[in-house]
Amino acid sequence: MREKRGMAKAGAILVILLLLTGATQIVFSQEARAEEGFGSVISVNPFGLLFGIANAEYEKVWKPNMSLIGQGLFAFRSSGDWKWSIFGGGVGIKRYLNPTAPEKLWFGGNASLQYVSAEYWGDKDSSIFFGLTGLAGYKWIFGQFTVEPSAGLGISIGSLSIGGESVPLTGVGAAVGFNLGYAF
Repeated sequence: MREKRGMAKAGAILVILLLLTGATQIVFSQEARAEEGFGSVISVNPFGLLFGIANAEYEKVWKPNMSLIGQGLFAFRSSGDWKWSIFGGGVGIKRYLNPTAPEKLWFGGNASLQYVSAEYWGDKDSSIFFGLTGLAGYKWIFGQFTVEPSAGLGISIGSLSIGGESVPLTGVGAAVGFNLGYAF
């Protein structure tokens, strides 16, 4: 169990380093094209709410064909005897195929940390989970409003100890998104 918690701590340090590197690059980048067009987009996935998931994304243009993203997530589920809550965030990058950031075809990925708390028949545990996701998508900008479908593959690494049993919750799965946003 200590090895897994050590891996979660290492993942947390990695995400913090990515955040610091990204923030430094945004502050000191001379190539951001905010003067030429939109320099930022804030968006949400309205369909996630149907599944009890609230997530938001902030995208900042870094270079004409690249942008950095920050994400936040909250989810709460109850199914039978299980109750889950998840709080998390992540950082990532989008690489646009043409120098059109933050618009048109892109591919990229992100790293995230989630604090997961679970309860099963009165037994509770919580842990930090680490995730990696690779995505591709397309963003349309209509005036200042954005529409952005995306699809890809993600992996989540972590485990919980419920009822004296360690429950590994590591796996690979599809990552599908549909964000609506505002460009400025």
